[in-house]
Amino acid sequence: MDKRQILTNAMAILLEKGADKVSLWLNVRTKEEFNIVYKELNLLRSVESQSLSLIVIKDQKQATTNLNQFDASSVAQAIDDVMTAVESSNADPAFDISPMQEPQVFTDGPTQMDADKIMFRLKEFTDTMKQDFANVFFDASLSFSKSTRFYLNSNGVDFEETGSAYSFMTMFTAKIGRKMSSFNYTGFEIADLNEALMEINFTRELIRQICEQTTTSIIPQNFTGDVILAPFVSGELLDCLIGQQFGSSGLLTNSSRFPDHVGQQILDAKLSVYTKPTDSRLANKSFVTNDGFLAKDAAIIENGVLKHYPIGLFTANKVGKKRTLGDADNIVVEAGSTSLNEMIKSVKEGVLCMRASFGQPNANGDMSAVLKNSYYIKGGAIQYPISESMMSLNLIDIFNNIKDISYETFNTGSSIFPYIQIGEAAISSK
Repeated sequence: MDKRQILTNAMAILLEKGADKVSLWLNVRTKEEFNIVYKELNLLRSVESQSLSLIVIKDQKQATTNLNQFDASSVAQAIDDVMTAVESSNADPAFDISPMQEPQVFTDGPTQMDADKIMFRLKEFTDTMKQDFANVFFDASLSFSKSTRFYLNSNGVDFEETGSAYSFMTMFTAKIGRKMSSFNYTGFEIADLNEALMEINFTRELIRQICEQTTTSIIPQNFTGDVILAPFVSGELLDCLIGQQFGSSGLLTNSSRFPDHVGQQILDAKLSVYTKPTDSRLANKSFVTNDGFLAKDAAIIENGVLKHYPIGLFTANKVGKKRTLGDADNIVVEAGSTSLNEMIKSVKEGVLCMRASFGQPNANGDMSAVLKNSYYIKGGAIQYPISESMMSLNLIDIFNNIKDISYETFNTGSSIFPYIQIGEAAISSK
């Protein structure tokens, strides 16, 4: 049966059975994946997936059920299940669905996979690795994914979006003699295969670094100094900060230190963070939010000033705020005007943090991280790769103590982050 007809029929039956409001999501995704294992192309696989979510509100109660089979009997059973579940749910007036919006259809990305180009780029990558980085052991994959997502609700909202992109991922480690590095990895989504994979998003530099990381040294002493956060690290920390302090988690649990601060400067004026779900530079765009609104570009933080809380409809209703953005998925940090090399030259003593492992910060933002694949800096120059070391920091304080932001950026396909130089971080050997 036609996917839209499945949704239309389910909507009608749910309303007939007494639902006050209904939201429906239907997702269909296909993925063709080509893999390199032990330096050889040896696996091609195709994956198809589909899911249907039924979200029902009745008497201010909400229930949800999900299924991956769309035949009539499976859908009918799911409808019965969700209507039974909603009766025993807890009432909350914050439950709601998005209001009427004009129906729209969105498409983005290549219409079909170029299998020959995939094979060419993977062979090119493998040949370059063998020629330029013979001591590196690696796996890699290059895939093509296409997904279509439908959203309908009982207020008359009807959105459809189809997107496709190529996705590259590689993991690597180096061995020279008896010495072996730790592993590192990189990955990103791209809209086309017009550029060599090795030359996108610092891939060559990361693999070059792994070759010299077979020999590491401990930092000479514990110290407080500068840390230059690589884009992947700055992105993870900013995602954590946004979720904990400005997003649904912090506001719903009353743990945010900024519960009513729109229009106030709360972070360093050098920092501007945007949600840009339809940015032309992104291969993986989002045209519809998870709470059923058209996605829009907007500032979350601009010159350190909080502009919007990136929260969905339920959270906004629950905490008594106006919904403006929905959850932030496509984060773009405004680049600076300084190169990474210039940033390194400005560091008296510090670390270039290329990868880090950390847990969730506490309510005050305090956290620690294990520095991996990183470098000791002294007198404005990189000295050597360091053995795993610890960094203690406060998630809010570091983004109030930004010394510089690079013009180089890493485009994951969904977000864009630069290098960020922070001051007064506590570094210690393990």
